[in-house]
Amino acid sequence: MPERTSQGERVMTGRRLRQRGVARGLRLLRWTFTLGLAGLAVVAQAQALRLVLQSDAGSASTLPLMQTPDVPAASTSVVLLVLAWQAVSALLAGGFMTCVLPASYLGRRSAFWHIALITFFLPGAGLAVVFGVLLIGYVFPPPRETLAAGRVTAPGFVSHLMARVRHGAGMRLRARLRNVQGERDDRVAALISVQALPSRVTSEIARDLLADPVEEVRLLAYGILDGMEKRIMQQIYAMRDRHAAAQDEDERAHACRRLAQLYWELIYQNLVRGEVLRFTLERVEQFARDTLEQHEDDASMWYLLGRCALLREAPDVAEMYLRHAQFHSFPTERLLPWLAEAAFQKRRYDRVSQLLGGLGAGVTGAKGVANATASPAVQPAVRFWTR
Repeated sequence: MPERTSQGERVMTGRRLRQRGVARGLRLLRWTFTLGLAGLAVVAQAQALRLVLQSDAGSASTLPLMQTPDVPAASTSVVLLVLAWQAVSALLAGGFMTCVLPASYLGRRSAFWHIALITFFLPGAGLAVVFGVLLIGYVFPPPRETLAAGRVTAPGFVSHLMARVRHGAGMRLRARLRNVQGERDDRVAALISVQALPSRVTSEIARDLLADPVEEVRLLAYGILDGMEKRIMQQIYAMRDRHAAAQDEDERAHACRRLAQLYWELIYQNLVRGEVLRFTLERVEQFARDTLEQHEDDASMWYLLGRCALLREAPDVAEMYLRHAQFHSFPTERLLPWLAEAAFQKRRYDRVSQLLGGLGAGVTGAKGVANATASPAVQPAVRFWTR
């Protein structure tokens, strides 16, 4: 048994040695063929240049004999020979570059024609550029710790796991609604499901669908927007009646406060645009000021005035109103993003970083991970400005 085992091992060892020898021989042949292509390209290029130099010398020596009718025919043949040698050199240079490229390189055909055209249209200089680039790559190789690029298989889509996904519902519904090529019933069902999202998100999605090519989707989107606006307007009409029938200043101030909040709700939910938006801003500001005339310590009204000033792009006025809200104990974590917005409109970017740093007091390292005082909607901005 030991003799048979040792004999089998010798056979396997000999086979591996022969395979290595064959592989080494193939590599040697490949590199010999590659270097042969390079040498032939140089020879062809030298032949083309030699013909050009000889033709120049011949034209200078035959200058007094320009009347000879054979001179143009001779020059034409020389030009054709030069172009032929140049084409041979270009093809050989392209083949050389194709052999030199690594096995994982995909654009071999484009590289062949690219190098061939460079060599053909730049006599002498083309080959110098090609060999110079290769020499630089050989003398200055890339760092060895660089990982080699490779292909990975595309992840598979597991359809039965979709029912377990709870995050990103709004984005999934938006993607279904934006797919104009999708089924009509599926898009209508998605638009109906949108109504379960927050009103601000629902209004944005529905407004984008007012120009949808499907009539059912357009009508449903218009109905959603119209219903949302009517619900708020009905509350506004009722509160205006209470404001008109108020018996004392406190009741009137309470109605003004509620009217300012309702008009601001129209703006917050993106239900008004253009001239209607400007009119709604004026109503918010008017009722907020009427409230502050009776209750100067109402921080929420100072806050609404600051938000309106930001929409009007008046950062100085907005900062003043927001500071009043802060003085009257409005939550600081809600004020700091809008104070940063005012600083951004004034192009005080250092001030933006400083203000948002108050929300990122729990920053760890350079990643700028905000603490619990920053809402999820604000945390990306805090990470960007405080990193």
